[in-house]
Amino acid sequence: MNTVALWSLALVSFEHLTYEKWDTFGGWLREARRVMTGSKRVALLFAVAAIVLGIAAFVAMAVKDQSYVPSATYAPVNEPNRKVAVVYYSRSGHSEAVAREIARTFNAPIARISAEYPLDFSGQGKAVSDAADNTLLRIEVEPIDLGPARRVFLVSPTWMFRPATPLWAYVEQTDLTGKEVVLFTTGNSRFEQAEIDAFAKRIEAHGGRLVRHVFLRRGRIYWQMSREELLAAVGEEMKDLR
Repeated sequence: MNTVALWSLALVSFEHLTYEKWDTFGGWLREARRVMTGSKRVALLFAVAAIVLGIAAFVAMAVKDQSYVPSATYAPVNEPNRKVAVVYYSRSGHSEAVAREIARTFNAPIARISAEYPLDFSGQGKAVSDAADNTLLRIEVEPIDLGPARRVFLVSPTWMFRPATPLWAYVEQTDLTGKEVVLFTTGNSRFEQAEIDAFAKRIEAHGGRLVRHVFLRRGRIYWQMSREELLAAVGEEMKDLR
């Protein structure tokens, strides 16, 4: 008998104890069974409600992730700082906002990676399956000269607890010789250090060195950072990277 049932039975016993209801032991058992059934029904209703709310929150998050959220445009002022470069992939716009804020901090050149992951459930499903299978699709990258750069910032969301697949594809086709690489990832879940270590090895295979990884948790299913809060978090991290 669970705690709810015990308390319910106690209340019934004190409030409704009459000779008519409790004249036999069998009557007591029938009343106990009724109370137990009622408490189980209440518990079941609470469980069903929690499941429904969880599914609703997940669907709301999935639908939200199918929307592109724009950020303030960015272009270097006058002559850019070519000692720094920023390359990013963003599907829904959050990582793009982070990348632009980093580039704005240094007045650095920036380039976007494009890949075929539509903003719908099919795109979400493909993103998950490609990340799980480590499938690298063809990507397109805006022109950027990494030659003068000493430090390269790579920015993307996390897919399956690792940098998004297009960022892996970019590393595989890029000469990073002599570059310090700073990885920024964003997401609603978490990352796995083993995946970051594997990404670092691919950077090393192309001549670079991962010097830092920054994970920005945008939220969870039940709460989300505002864009202002996200950019403020970027600003805090950048204090140690200037």
